[in-house]
Amino acid sequence: MRLNNTLVGADAFEKHLINRKRKKSWGKKAAVYALMLTSMVDMFSMLVVFLLQTFSTSPEILINKGVNLPDSLTAAQVIEAPVLAIAKDGNLYLDQKLVGEVKNVVKSPESLMKKLNDIKASWAKSHAGTPFPGEINLQADKETPSTVVSQVMGILTTGDFQAIQLAVIGLR
Repeated sequence: MRLNNTLVGADAFEKHLINRKRKKSWGKKAAVYALMLTSMVDMFSMLVVFLLQTFSTSPEILINKGVNLPDSLTAAQVIEAPVLAIAKDGNLYLDQKLVGEVKNVVKSPESLMKKLNDIKASWAKSHAGTPFPGEINLQADKETPSTVVSQVMGILTTGDFQAIQLAVIGLR
């Protein structure tokens, strides 16, 4: 006699066969519903790393080649602004592009002023109605004399770049 697909009153051998059949079908169902979690965890890990790198809270500045920044105990947050760099070899770079030698630029700053005015004009186009903040990052090699740095800073202030941040390596 059958009741819900099982034999009622079946002998031990028949019960053994029925249990064996149930175990086989249970194993097949479990294999069908199994998930491969390893690849999904790898994908989410890569996604988290990508998002952390993309949405960094502080901007990073590329340090020019030939510039060895001085060390400082008090380092401030980096602002996103144009970068003017004074290299060890005496060259002056504005956003990784050579402006000229520092001694020549200090004597006749017209080329630097023209490039600074171009930066101001492009900023005014993209931020219409907002006053120019005058922010710039100054990178100077640690062996550069302070008189040279102050002369370059004087040129920057005449070009409406009053918010000058000196780039340093912060010690922890």
